[in-house]
Amino acid sequence: MNFNQDDIRYMQYALQIAKIGQGESWPNPAVGCVIISNDKSTNNNPIIIGTGYTNRGGVPHAEIMAMNSVHENLDGATMYVTLEPCCHTGKSKPCTQEIIKNKIKRVVIAMVDPNPLVSGKGIDELTKNGIEVILGCCESEAKEQNLGFIYRVTKNVPKITVKLAVTNDNYICRKDDKRVKITSESVDKYIHLIRAKHDGLLIGSGTYKKDNPRLTVRLEGYNKKLHKFLLSSCGEIMEDSNLYIENHDNTLTLITGSDVKESILNALDNHGVGVLKVKKDLNTGRLDLLDAFENIAKIGINNLLIEPGAILFGSLIDNLLPDNIIIFKSHENLGKAGLEVAQINQLLNNENSEYEKNYEKFIFDSTMLHYKKIR
Repeated sequence: MNFNQDDIRYMQYALQIAKIGQGESWPNPAVGCVIISNDKSTNNNPIIIGTGYTNRGGVPHAEIMAMNSVHENLDGATMYVTLEPCCHTGKSKPCTQEIIKNKIKRVVIAMVDPNPLVSGKGIDELTKNGIEVILGCCESEAKEQNLGFIYRVTKNVPKITVKLAVTNDNYICRKDDKRVKITSESVDKYIHLIRAKHDGLLIGSGTYKKDNPRLTVRLEGYNKKLHKFLLSSCGEIMEDSNLYIENHDNTLTLITGSDVKESILNALDNHGVGVLKVKKDLNTGRLDLLDAFENIAKIGINNLLIEPGAILFGSLIDNLLPDNIIIFKSHENLGKAGLEVAQINQLLNNENSEYEKNYEKFIFDSTMLHYKKIR
């Protein structure tokens, strides 16, 4: 733990840079990197000479991007990186080899890579080549930032965040199933920003049939292509739906039962729709959600956002599957027309002992409440 206040400051900057790659870097984690020169500036502070983050699909890695951004000799420089540099060949060359080749003198690392292919081996390689390695600077922040990646490689599931919108009297929808708009346009844009920070977005068949959503990130300046997941136990999809029509980039995956006919699956495949076949819950006859999430993790999704309807939300909570729950509460009431969902009331009334409220704040004309599973 030989790091100082300057080390913490530069690592915090690297953590901020890592956020640029959130929702894009999967299956890799979102990593940030900062390189400083030993040469001092006029105010006697080290000079930042390079920065980088892990790009779309994991290429290039943050360290490679940062080193490539430097137009001078890196001999004697210090590197700050939010995750242990890799030492194996994947989509790109090992970062450790490039660090050694560029004669970087000191590498400050936030956390060990939980991937068994690395897991301390990168640190060992740097140390054996005479590079000073400092480990654990801002470690808790780095682990929190990459919790989804940690879960995927250690638990075989993604980090699961649920987003809900409810009325002031705690209703998610109407009893008669007519669509009701709860959030304003300004809050919708904020929700789209949350979408942009996730790798994938999942909905149930009820929401799909009722809302006919597009599941896109509609924000100016964002070129974000979310991977979309639709739960459909019988493999049903409407050919006039937005998800089916707009699947030009093959980012839609249908999660269905293992007993669905091959003819249905072949038709989906011909339209570029991916298929994950999962078990069914023996008690409910519905799709086994844990099996679904394990299959999603195999694709490489680290952070999964779920926008559920009443039934799916109830199942998620009953099975203690969400890690985080974000609720946007409007100031409008639905009254007797609203459909009561017991799990929502229990959560908002602090009657669910498995989840605790992390924070509450105003977002435009709504109240945003954030709950975390008690680990």
